[in-house]
Amino acid sequence: MDKIIVFQTFYNPIEANIVKSRLMDAGIQCFLSDENTITINPLYTQALGGVKLHLFERDVEDAKSILKDENVEIDLEEIEGAEVCPNCGSTNVGYVQATKKRFGIFTVIVSVLLAVYPFHAKKTYHCFNCEHEF
Repeated sequence: MDKIIVFQTFYNPIEANIVKSRLMDAGIQCFLSDENTITINPLYTQALGGVKLHLFERDVEDAKSILKDENVEIDLEEIEGAEVCPNCGSTNVGYVQATKKRFGIFTVIVSVLLAVYPFHAKKTYHCFNCEHEF
């Protein structure tokens, strides 16, 4: 029996479906997991680790060559305002809730005094390749 592996992970369900469609058109059987959950509630993206593209282990080399030949990668440089990570130069960057230093001092003080969860969290650009925030 062939082993099914996670071939690639996406933080955008649309991009995942584009890649899946290209592979299916080329005759490579594959499927997505966590797609519906992340589409319905995008806040679960980081908790679930993104949309995962699964395929048979025997098809990995074919899939890599198809994606490389067809240039499936979305060129974020062409999109106006696309961010590039200053740490690693990757364009796999999103504007998300900060994971480090996400609450300001004023928010923490008010939250402690009112005994509520902090009401304001900072948002920052986050590189999904090297985990750098800027």
